[in-house]
Amino acid sequence: MVHPKGLDILSRFVGLAQHRTSLCGQKGVSNLAYGFGWSAVANQSCDRLFTSKANGSSDVDNKSSEDIVHEKNQNNTAKESGKPGNDDDEGFVPKVVVFGGSGFVGSKVCQQAINMGLDVVSVSRSGRPGFLSGSAWADSVDWVRSDGTKSDGVWKEVLHGSAGVVSTIGAFGSNEFMYKMCGEVNMNIMEAAKDAGVPRFSFISVHDYSFPGGWQAQNFLLRGYFQGKRDAEARLAKLYPDSGVALRPGMIYGTRHAGNMTIPLGLVGVPLAAALKVLPSKSLAGMPIIGAAFVPPVSVDAVSKAAVTAVVDPQVPAGIMDVWDIQKYSS
Repeated sequence: MVHPKGLDILSRFVGLAQHRTSLCGQKGVSNLAYGFGWSAVANQSCDRLFTSKANGSSDVDNKSSEDIVHEKNQNNTAKESGKPGNDDDEGFVPKVVVFGGSGFVGSKVCQQAINMGLDVVSVSRSGRPGFLSGSAWADSVDWVRSDGTKSDGVWKEVLHGSAGVVSTIGAFGSNEFMYKMCGEVNMNIMEAAKDAGVPRFSFISVHDYSFPGGWQAQNFLLRGYFQGKRDAEARLAKLYPDSGVALRPGMIYGTRHAGNMTIPLGLVGVPLAAALKVLPSKSLAGMPIIGAAFVPPVSVDAVSKAAVTAVVDPQVPAGIMDVWDIQKYSS
């Protein structure tokens, strides 16, 4: 059952989209399902009228995590009690919390959520990444420094009042380390989100590659990585059977930042994705071993758009979103 507070958040989100649409003069948008159609509205030419952080938001980098949480909790408590907080009710914007928001996929998730007119909180150990120092949209994100691998911390507090959570956490290393980061940490975040009454959750998992004899990748290849992701999927299905979405991309391409270097993964991903479009890739990908070569790469923009939509649009079905479903979110 969805938490009543979550239903209220989502219903207010729909109302905000309708109100925004009428003021911006966008014709015909009212015929859309507003949760999903919000991205279409947000990408139109009208300004984001209802983002309470519009001016002065650059000050967020000078705030401590505790200040940010205290301010937001004051607003959430006021709204629950029917009293006005720092933001008036008419300007209410749903909040999405992004774990791993300073990384390759996570930063794009934050950008997509901002473009969709959402209030965004990024939780990571490093805070705002240096490669976003000159990005105007990043000024609208609350970059909270907190370690999600710890059982307690500020990261738990920012979950309260959220419309949804997106987790992009994952890492490579020893099997023990990979299982901890891909599995245990994500499962702990899911448990905390459920306890906080967060109504929807999406999680970046990994494609399920086929091998002979019913074997799976976690049986012998990067065991901690794949097993961690699969166990996290199972926990998500248990905690969020009707509103949890596990995205299973293969290769994700885009511009990855590593220190002072940029790695243009699109040089490989774009032509490969284009080549596979002319083939029945979904059928071919089911072949043992060689099928891996036919799993189409997806852009980081498509993955981020799918992940955010999954937590704000109740029409997105719960369960597994495979790479071919993710492709539908490509621009």
